Amino acid sequence: MKILIDMLRRWVIGDLIGSLVMMILIILTGPQVTLQRSEVIAVLVMSGFIGLYSALFRYLDIAFYQLFVLHFVLTVTTVILTNRYFDAIKLTVHFEIGYTLLIYFIIWIGMWWWERDDRRRINNQIKKRQRTD
Repeated sequence: MKILIDMLRRWVIGDLIGSLVMMILIILTGPQVTLQRSEVIAVLVMSGFIGLYSALFRYLDIAFYQLFVLHFVLTVTTVILTNRYFDAIKLTVHFEIGYTLLIYFIIWIGMWWWERDDRRRINNQIKKRQRTD
């Protein structure tokens, strides 16, 4: 049950990040924006799967760099497949690989920064406990 809840949480976080990125890109790239329901659904499904891919880092016991490459390949493949599938019905929003790489890089920097702060906070708590003992 814990794994199911974790997967649902990862899906939602992926959707939140994907939705935020989509809104920012739409604001920055176009003066007038119209979205179809299928475009929003495509972003939510694609972002949800990409969020699920982050579970690889928790549940697979292989080297980080191998996991990173696997996560990257799965992410880019998902973007390409979403592009190909939805190009068939002529969406106006295209999930370009250049944007994907830039977004991927920005998100990884943010996650690294967040993890670094967590590690620093935990280390500070450990040091405080050691001083009081």
